[in-house]
Amino acid sequence: MLKADIALADLALEPAWHDDHLAIGSSRVAPYAHPMLETLLVRAPGRWFIVVRERTADTASSTKGHGAVVDAQDETAYRSLHRECMLWPLDYVLIEVAQAGHRLRICAGMLGTAPVYCRATDERLAVSWDSADFADCPAMLDMEVASHQLALCTTYAARQLYTGVVLLTERASLHVEPGRARFRYPDSIEEGGPAADDGEDMLPRFSEALQRAVSLRPWLDGSVSLELSGGMDSATVAVTLASLHNDIHSKGILLDGEVRAPQVRRRQLMVERLRLSDHVIDIRAFPPSLDLSAPRDPYGFCREFYLEACSALWASARDKARHTLFTGVGGDELFPAYLDEISVGAAKGPTWARDARSYAEDLLTPRALAAARNLPLFDAPPSPVPVTSLLANACRAPDLLKHGQWPIHPLSDPRLAHLCHRLPRSSREGREVMRRYLESHLGGDVFPRGYLKETFADVLPPLIAQHAGRLAKQLKECALADLGLVDRNAVLGLLETITDSRSHPATSAFASFLWLERCARQAGS
Repeated sequence: MLKADIALADLALEPAWHDDHLAIGSSRVAPYAHPMLETLLVRAPGRWFIVVRERTADTASSTKGHGAVVDAQDETAYRSLHRECMLWPLDYVLIEVAQAGHRLRICAGMLGTAPVYCRATDERLAVSWDSADFADCPAMLDMEVASHQLALCTTYAARQLYTGVVLLTERASLHVEPGRARFRYPDSIEEGGPAADDGEDMLPRFSEALQRAVSLRPWLDGSVSLELSGGMDSATVAVTLASLHNDIHSKGILLDGEVRAPQVRRRQLMVERLRLSDHVIDIRAFPPSLDLSAPRDPYGFCREFYLEACSALWASARDKARHTLFTGVGGDELFPAYLDEISVGAAKGPTWARDARSYAEDLLTPRALAAARNLPLFDAPPSPVPVTSLLANACRAPDLLKHGQWPIHPLSDPRLAHLCHRLPRSSREGREVMRRYLESHLGGDVFPRGYLKETFADVLPPLIAQHAGRLAKQLKECALADLGLVDRNAVLGLLETITDSRSHPATSAFASFLWLERCARQAGS
């Protein structure tokens, strides 16, 4: 939500607003400019803070805009404004400064929509919502983090792939002063269990919570797009949006293989029944890039693998002056199955995931494998927003923001998640309450039980097989092998396996390797 380059010595100076950024001597803080965001600078003798936050529906009419400045009358007024920002109901990033001692603290809200990365040195602090900004100089890879990611054990944590760069996780804070920095995780959220089934119809409560999650932010006519994949999650968001507003542009990627025809049919039915203005692109026209040569733009720590197709969608939204994007991110985590509700075999995870991890571990050197099999002790505590949603935000937000899109994920709303996690089993199993919600608005023919779900699984295997020769040549030099993390011959063997079998689990392991190999080459350049 902001970028900053701060020399700690400049913190003794007074901040001043200049057009699109805050200047403190030669230092600057640049908020991400977007109609859904507002920036506030509050000053008091010897201290000040700046916050970039999402607008709420309640405060939109009294908007402060970008670069609003408030001079607090006294300590009570300053503390009141600071408390209001720290308890803001939507997402925010706040930097507060104590001029004496050149000290600052940067804090994050709970939603993690567009998280920031930080790198502190003895005399400076760099902050950015785009981790690719830290690829401007050679970096060291954190071998433990890299080993876990290669083994498909991604964690949500302050520690990142580049040593010295931290992710400001939700509700966390980073304290910085000359020669010293410390990261503070928030308190964990206690996880409750499901409620007993007393026969109450949960559909009205689910519907009410959805409408609240969609309505938290102001509605700007003619500005909204919606990712509509053809699945239940994005369909649920589409139904709720259409029940409240008109003029919604839906956008989607048409997949290949056996899922294509049912995906096209479901999307057509939804577009007609919800009266959406729809735009689609074909995945075949924008295949994912597998090239390991030097990229035009630097890579961040996380990245949407199907960025080429997604970029085409987001660019089309931007070209139509649509700057706010609703998505179905978070739907997969709304209806968990608890341990006493599943079999021992199911508790170990799906066979597909276990096979993928086996392929991934076969790539690793003994040292990397030992690191990957150790439980990570550095991950962030449980949060109000499901971890998979937070990881999805970190992966997608930088590219969305580069395309002028502010993402909104109603299904990741903490109150909605709290409700759904505590639903009785009869309402959670098979997403029953969501299925009934869709049936009541779309009819029973759009998502019948056992419908064929859309998936990207068939995209990469044939593409990797098609480019196997070029990839093998590029892997004559392997940065991850030089670092002692993977065995190059095992990587080439996995490439042959995908070419011969089109295995989805093998492809998942290889795709993770490709992404990290790109990052490792960039770090050493």
